[in-house]
Amino acid sequence: MKTNFKTKIFILLILCFLIFFPQLKSVIKGDKYVKSKQLNANASQSKDFSDKIPVLLYHHIMEPNHIEEMGLTQNGSIISDVQFKKEMKFLHDNGYYTATLDELRDFIKGKIELPSKTVVITFDDGYLSNAVYAYPVLKEYNFNATIFMVGANLFEESQEYDYKKSQHINIKNFKKYSDVFSYESHTYDLHKLDNEKGKLITLPKEDVLNDLMKNKQLINAKYLAYPYGHYNNETINMLKETNHEMAFTVSPGYVNKDTNIYEAPRFIIFPNTSFQEFKEIVSGSKK
Repeated sequence: MKTNFKTKIFILLILCFLIFFPQLKSVIKGDKYVKSKQLNANASQSKDFSDKIPVLLYHHIMEPNHIEEMGLTQNGSIISDVQFKKEMKFLHDNGYYTATLDELRDFIKGKIELPSKTVVITFDDGYLSNAVYAYPVLKEYNFNATIFMVGANLFEESQEYDYKKSQHINIKNFKKYSDVFSYESHTYDLHKLDNEKGKLITLPKEDVLNDLMKNKQLINAKYLAYPYGHYNNETINMLKETNHEMAFTVSPGYVNKDTNIYEAPRFIIFPNTSFQEFKEIVSGSKK
């Protein structure tokens, strides 16, 4: 009896193995879940994936009393740490995914799908306040973000944060924050105006190419944010020539699969961006 029972159990196990092994093998190889074509085909039928992604743009962050003290309440590039924390908490509490720029690039190219609640978080200029106020919040929520760095600012001397000064993350400490921030290019030293036009579009081609390559090599950049949002067709051609893979404007709008990869829009988050407007932006309902 016992022998027959053991034999039946053995046969049953063999049958289970033969039935489920092909599926198991498929999963291990990635045939079922990893192949991008099949994934994309499934995603296109699903409501759980996004057809447009908001890219958020921040600059400088300060405490409200410091903004008031310095007379900077009308500066559109400075938001309070209170506002930033509230916005990030909303994203976290409502299950938003913070995509990397690599993922955004692949989304535009149609290589991957992204969840319906996806945002991309970016900062321009590389202010030290990003490390002081944004980094701890982003780290707490396990969020990804990108800082577009002006390369020349990386060589500032290290010093304690002082809200009365314009300070930037430097070459000695920028790796310290790399578990949250990726670093991309805001040019090496062309974040300057020439007759109200960004030097990225006013300088001779050779000078611009040298600047682009210098910053690309300094921080191993693949992507660029146009200073002041100023660029033209020649700028785009120079980015292609220097092997930059994607570039960002300051024009509001959503990134989708029809987006020109060198003209990706971003929503600037201003100090007067209401919480309701922020929610509309990230939900995809902003007109």
